[in-house]
Amino acid sequence: MFVSQEKLKSNLAEYILYMWHVEDLVRAYQFDLEKIDENIISRNTSSDVQQIQLKNWYKGIVNEMKQAKLLQRGHLKEVEEKMVELNLLHITLLNHIKNKEYIMLYDRAKPEIEELKKRSEISKEGSEEIKSKAVKSDIEACFNGLYGIWMLRLQKKQISEETSSAMNKISNLIAYLTRSYHSTMNGI
Repeated sequence: MFVSQEKLKSNLAEYILYMWHVEDLVRAYQFDLEKIDENIISRNTSSDVQQIQLKNWYKGIVNEMKQAKLLQRGHLKEVEEKMVELNLLHITLLNHIKNKEYIMLYDRAKPEIEELKKRSEISKEGSEEIKSKAVKSDIEACFNGLYGIWMLRLQKKQISEETSSAMNKISNLIAYLTRSYHSTMNGI
């Protein structure tokens, strides 16, 4: 089973972050399947069958991203749909179910979320095209922050105590939301 399929079933937040990383890798290799094969597929699979399956999977990703014109930014339709589902659950837990634990986690993370949204607006100033793609939801802001921290860690860059503390609050919120999502989807 591919990592993406495993994460989709077990941890939606990890799936979204993983797929964002895959999208970035595809862009970094300029949608060139041979480069992706050489640098990712052949290094991460043990059997010929797995290599063929993974190459076909990446080929599908490359084709979908090209067709959707995701050459510089944006996310695959399935990933966007999962973000929408999480955001709807977020709104439901806050406003309809009024889940006390989730509200408490959200209230703790809210200043950090607002800061992420503000930084997103500042970094997107300039181009009208980029402005139109500004962060639209608290959940999207959370994922942008989590992805940014993940990338910093992959690059072995130092993360301040303040940033770590802020991202811990956001991580706790997203972990609760993800558990609620999987419980809902599994009828628990």
